[in-house]
Amino acid sequence: MFPYLIRFTTPWGGRLQIASYGVMMMLGFLAGLFLLQKRAKNHNIPPEKIFNIAISMLICGVVGARVFYVIQYWESAGFAQNPLNIFRIDKGGLVFYGGGIGGLIGAVAVMLKEKLPVLPSLGLIASVAPLSHAFGRIGCFLNGCCFGRRTDSWIGIRFPRLIEEGTTTDETFNLGEKYISGSLAYLQHLELGIIDKTDKWSAPVHATQLYEVAYNLLIFGILSWWLWKRKRPEELIGLYMITYGMARFVNEIFRVTEPLAMGLSIAQIICIPLALGGAGLLYFQTRK
Repeated sequence: MFPYLIRFTTPWGGRLQIASYGVMMMLGFLAGLFLLQKRAKNHNIPPEKIFNIAISMLICGVVGARVFYVIQYWESAGFAQNPLNIFRIDKGGLVFYGGGIGGLIGAVAVMLKEKLPVLPSLGLIASVAPLSHAFGRIGCFLNGCCFGRRTDSWIGIRFPRLIEEGTTTDETFNLGEKYISGSLAYLQHLELGIIDKTDKWSAPVHATQLYEVAYNLLIFGILSWWLWKRKRPEELIGLYMITYGMARFVNEIFRVTEPLAMGLSIAQIICIPLALGGAGLLYFQTRK
């Protein structure tokens, strides 16, 4: 865990922080954009218009991802008590499905304005989305968010206790003249009484962020192979929906999430129609 790449006090008393999460998101965006422009050129779509689509997706995607997160974790993340934290995306807190919906709206709006073929363009975006997503999940791991359930398996990892100067009103987190500010897994385990505040590490948990990095890279490889083999980018929309929906559903089993209905998280509930819809879409597209 390494939440900040740069963090120091300025001569005028402020603090400069560059979050690992934001850096990884930007690297993922740039990597995806670079590859997307090359693939667009190979399919007779002007690369300069792809840049406009990418910027629109970035803005709308971040907004959508944050809105989804705030709605989903309004109480548990403390937004009701401190609404200004809604804007603290430097600490993580983005939901992929919200980002996907926001990014999709932003992308289609530009495609229609630029009179680009919508389905092939979306297919090309789908072909690089898992690569960008993998970078984002590395950011999650560095930030310590989106962690998994406790496990006694050898595969489990521990997140550290982070300490800041000062004290809080809750004595649970105070250590003399300092207080425990993280990690998120450590704070959760401390509140649940699983560990003591003298412990330096959380209990072992599943590294669900890294699981997601792995399966996103696998999906990226599958989509890239399909695009190279069939050269019909519109088919990648359904294939991406199938592969991501199935992989995310399984990953949610190991992740700390709040069940919404029938023991399923909101992400798992979305995964079901996502994968089924993708299967139907791919079936009809491959029969053309």
